[in-house]
Amino acid sequence: MSIPDSRQHDQREKSGVIRWGIIGCGDVVERKSGTSFQDATRSNLVAVMRRTESLVEDFARKNDVPFWTTDAKELINHPDVDAVYIATPPSHHLDYALQVCRAGKPCLIEKPVGRSAVECQQISDAFAGQGIPWFASYYRRYLPKYVQVKEFLDSGQIGPVVAVHYRYSRPPLGGGNWKMSPEVSGGGSFFDVGGHVLDLLDYWFGPIEFTGGGAMNVLPSHEVEDAVSISFRGAEGMVGTGLWNFAAPRTEEYIEIEGMWGRVRLECMECWSPLVTEVSAARLGRKPGTPLERKIRKLRGKKARKWDRTEHRFTPIAYVQLPMIQAVVDALLDGVPSRQAGDAALRTSKVMDAALREYYSGRHDAFWERPDTWHSIRNRALRQEKAPATGETEQYRLPEEDLRFFEESGYLGPFRCDAPEWKHIMVPAKSDRLNLHLQDPELFRLCSHPCIIERVDQALGGGGVSLMKTRIWRKPPNSDSKIPWHQDAGLHNGGFRPDGSAAPSVTVWFSLDGASSEKGAVKVIPGSHHSLIGNVAKGLYSDLEVKGYLEGVDLNAAVELPAEAGEFYLFHSWILHGSESNVSQMRRTGLNMRFVQTGDEVDPDFEYIVLKKKESHPSESHETQANRRSDRCETPVRTTS
Repeated sequence: MSIPDSRQHDQREKSGVIRWGIIGCGDVVERKSGTSFQDATRSNLVAVMRRTESLVEDFARKNDVPFWTTDAKELINHPDVDAVYIATPPSHHLDYALQVCRAGKPCLIEKPVGRSAVECQQISDAFAGQGIPWFASYYRRYLPKYVQVKEFLDSGQIGPVVAVHYRYSRPPLGGGNWKMSPEVSGGGSFFDVGGHVLDLLDYWFGPIEFTGGGAMNVLPSHEVEDAVSISFRGAEGMVGTGLWNFAAPRTEEYIEIEGMWGRVRLECMECWSPLVTEVSAARLGRKPGTPLERKIRKLRGKKARKWDRTEHRFTPIAYVQLPMIQAVVDALLDGVPSRQAGDAALRTSKVMDAALREYYSGRHDAFWERPDTWHSIRNRALRQEKAPATGETEQYRLPEEDLRFFEESGYLGPFRCDAPEWKHIMVPAKSDRLNLHLQDPELFRLCSHPCIIERVDQALGGGGVSLMKTRIWRKPPNSDSKIPWHQDAGLHNGGFRPDGSAAPSVTVWFSLDGASSEKGAVKVIPGSHHSLIGNVAKGLYSDLEVKGYLEGVDLNAAVELPAEAGEFYLFHSWILHGSESNVSQMRRTGLNMRFVQTGDEVDPDFEYIVLKKKESHPSESHETQANRRSDRCETPVRTTS
């Protein structure tokens, strides 16, 4: 790469050293760069920036960095800083990169470069317009393992490359990770790590052409892509496929490069694992193996191997980015062309965008601001794609007499479930598992089926439905598993509205394998949902009988709710309910689903998922729409103490 004859470049030539500043000296820098900016020849780290003062000061002291700040502009414009490394989350890359460009300084940017190819293009155009070099931190291009793959392919030992197959499977990331927030990261796990392999393909074969593919989301715990597949074409007609699965039970990763006379197999994400090459023995013009090996094979009557197989091993280095940083320094001081120059990163960003474009309904704009257009499992449920073929849900409309009964008595059912998913629910060995709908797509699809949601919406008053929580209750045979009388409301159990009142909810109790008196079916006290018993503000809403709160309640009026497998009841969550022990020889398992009306998502202990939006009628005024909530769920409440 040619280096512009700027005043700053002249200063670098005179000093013979690139003085670096780092924006965002967090986990990535600690693990991957470490002391590389000081260890590389003709390189020095002179300034660091992080928004948290105590953390940036600690980093500077540990690494003997003379200048630290919490202001990125101060670092970028510091006279002692020749080049800047941006190691923040992608949402900050564009802004910081443009500031570095305006300051006339070269820039190394952590991958992915921006939240989309659009942001990457803006960065590329800005630096190209000023004649300033920029680089992306796809550091694998400089590690021995991947360099050896390049050299082996260029040697022609396996002949023309015909096909490339890549696969990466990994369990999902935990909740709360910023890498699963497109507003911050630009996508999900694929957008975070997929660029590494795509960049290697670009390095080994030159620019690849995206020929097809797509993405999907299967886990309700998040709304970003879980699985991505692509097909591509390379130079000389080579074809390839890639598959990334981030909803897998275990981790597995490999790439196979197949030529006419051999193949290469390796793990791309593990930088130091072995590289295996195989070449046709016929192509080599010899029988593989030593003379002794061949003699032993002949004595044992075995055929000579058809493939010459070699396993190459590599010695790890402390920080994987050191070779890349050295290459960038050499490029800046000597004008040496760089393998990870920005144009390659832009090509990779475009391939990733092409794979994700349909899932996000386009990536040309601020798509992170319109999550309702993504093709997530949550949105598929909201759009009621599981509705009957006609799109009609009238069959689930409750008659007025049923709604009046629910208002007065607080429960309704049983109803037969039309969703086949209930037959596939995996019952965990441990009872009382909470919120499995976030990890189990089958369970989520059951919770979001119209046969449940339409009825819940009516019971809540027709103002929309949000799923609050799920819990599986498992009573083994002959178990002392009695559930005491309780109400579900208030603290850590639905939360409180801004006015201090407890947010009401509706429970769907779903029988997975049948419930009877012998099995300990749920019992309810009709009409008890009109009063909250105990002090819900202090969490006193369970085990009410033992605490003496039920002295005035006629427990003999309890109604049992027997159900066949695949049947469910609705009841107001404030209704007094409980169950006896399972004295039968069979298991009794129930799935408890809790729903609130849209707008009552007030309990910070839970992650709410909107499954039906409030329907607005054009003929109604704003005030009428605001008051459409009926007394079906929001009953006048008397709190007893």
